[in-house]
Amino acid sequence: MKVFFAAVSVVAALLVAGAASAGDVKGTIKSVTGRVIALSDGHDYTIPAAAAGAADMLTGLAAGQTVTLTFTTAGTTNTVSKVAK
Repeated sequence: MKVFFAAVSVVAALLVAGAASAGDVKGTIKSVTGRVIALSDGHDYTIPAAAAGAADMLTGLAAGQTVTLTFTTAGTTNTVSKVAK
C-alpha cells in the first residue's frame, strides 16, 4: 500500500511540475530583441505576434520603461498575454 501511495505521489508531482502556470510581474525593460523582452527580474518574456487587425503589444516598448506583464509559463517559455505601461 505504501508503494502505491508513493507511486501516486511521484506521478502527481510530475504532472504539477509540467503544467503551465500564470502570473504577473512588474519590472524595468532591460532590452527588446525581436519579440523577446528581457526584464530587470532576470527573465525573458516572449510577446506573441498580433492577430490580424489586433494591436501589437510590442509597439512602443523600449529599454528603460517600467511595465507590468501578465504571462503564462510552459516549460521554460514565458508568453505574455497583456502589457501595462
